[in-house]
Amino acid sequence: MSDHEPLEFETYRRWEEETSFNDVLAEQLQKAPYLIASVVLHGIIGLIITGIMLLKNEETETPTLVMQPAPPPPEVEEEEPPPPEEVVEEVIEEPVIQESELEEVVEQESLEETGDPDFTSDAAFDSDAWNNAVGLGGGAGGKYGGRGGRGGGKGGSPTEAAVLDALKWLRDHQSPDGFWDCDEFMYQDKYPDLPPSDGPGSASCDVGVTGLALLAFLGNGHTTNKGEFRKQVSDGINWLKSVQDMSNGLFGEEVGNATLYNHSIASMAMGEAYYFSKSPLLKRNVNKAASLILNAQNPYNAWRYSLEPDGDNDSSITGWMVFALKTAEDGGFPVGKEVYRGAKEWFDTMTDKGTGRTGYAFGDGGGPGGRPSRIKAYIERFPPEESEALTAVALLCRIFMTDTDQVKRWKDHEDFEILDKQAKLIANKLPVWDEEGGTCDMYYWYYGTFAMNQWGGNEWKAWKKAIEKALLPNQRQDKGNFKGSWDPVGPWGEDGGRVYSTAICALILEVYYRYAQVLGAR
Repeated sequence: MSDHEPLEFETYRRWEEETSFNDVLAEQLQKAPYLIASVVLHGIIGLIITGIMLLKNEETETPTLVMQPAPPPPEVEEEEPPPPEEVVEEVIEEPVIQESELEEVVEQESLEETGDPDFTSDAAFDSDAWNNAVGLGGGAGGKYGGRGGRGGGKGGSPTEAAVLDALKWLRDHQSPDGFWDCDEFMYQDKYPDLPPSDGPGSASCDVGVTGLALLAFLGNGHTTNKGEFRKQVSDGINWLKSVQDMSNGLFGEEVGNATLYNHSIASMAMGEAYYFSKSPLLKRNVNKAASLILNAQNPYNAWRYSLEPDGDNDSSITGWMVFALKTAEDGGFPVGKEVYRGAKEWFDTMTDKGTGRTGYAFGDGGGPGGRPSRIKAYIERFPPEESEALTAVALLCRIFMTDTDQVKRWKDHEDFEILDKQAKLIANKLPVWDEEGGTCDMYYWYYGTFAMNQWGGNEWKAWKKAIEKALLPNQRQDKGNFKGSWDPVGPWGEDGGRVYSTAICALILEVYYRYAQVLGAR
């Protein structure tokens, strides 16, 4: 083959080669044994691998934790909420008091387990434990807890009707600013076509008579936020706050001898209002008022007219100071025992040991065992011999200054002999409304009523009849601007006026529930 000859390539053309179905089948049958063997071999290998994997999974597989929910807490049986308080709308029109509407008085139990066999208390309390203060302890509402329209069977509906009429008169004669105007209250008269009310007092006593009026409302259960007359109480308290000098605590201005009388009575009213409301808005006022009283006390002794201790004392103003401090103490303001010890020493000094009579002051005051003080112009009209006012002041203060932790019955009292003499003196000078005879002395009747109510026994029974006989028939019942008031007769009527006489007589008739018994009655 030469170099130039074309190369011949062997080509394979499948379509040129004819193969029958039988030839292909024969060829595949020849290969079948090998295919079957291969399939079987691969199957065995697969089974072995699968078995190994399953065994491995069983050894390493983490068991699945099935979380069940915690059992529900045991059902707590909820207490049924108390039913909502029923709101009773205040009745605007004047209620008519019926005998059956008055709650019966619950007699005060003695602190002794067996009680006192001569017990005759009219107090509307059932207290078996309370503190040694004016009236604010435990038991059924404590010293002031039973207040408000509870003359009951012994006080009786006539006394409660009289109190209500007096409170309405005071309500109608309160000034728009909230105070009671001692000399111009008649400008508040509600019946211009009827005779105007009369009996003005001194303008210097506005603070004091406002305090007395407020005490009359508070004594009947009306506070700054409760009772038919709550607006009158709230307005009056706000006025007292507005006239208190917070630099020294004094209510009102310095007006001579009336200054500390005004202050002590206003302090009592503020103290009671704070006790019932516990309002922080009044707390500082009470604290400042009490501080002034403490600062005015003569060391180891008592009080008189000066804001600064000057060594001068008298029994009358000391009585008001003791009760003002006791009221502050009831509200939680601490008063040291030495304060009351000084007052007691003063009363001891001024008391005649033979008769039990307590005098007013040294010098012109008559000294120990002397008669009550009188303005010269009234000595003949209202003879001091017709009154045991300062003996009543001393007795009531001694009763409320008693340490009830130490004394459980009056006969165990260290001063029982003097107390007994004083009670008998007072019981022998019973209240009589006799303007011509000069026996009217509402100041005496106020202290005498509360002292006799605390003392109890036959002395209280006799006094109770006499005071109701003196006051109830002489309350003004004529329709118009006088109804519910008392004429300002007596040695202090000219100073206090009709507001004073009406407020203090209302307080007297509230004796059945105003204060709880210190030791129960004798």
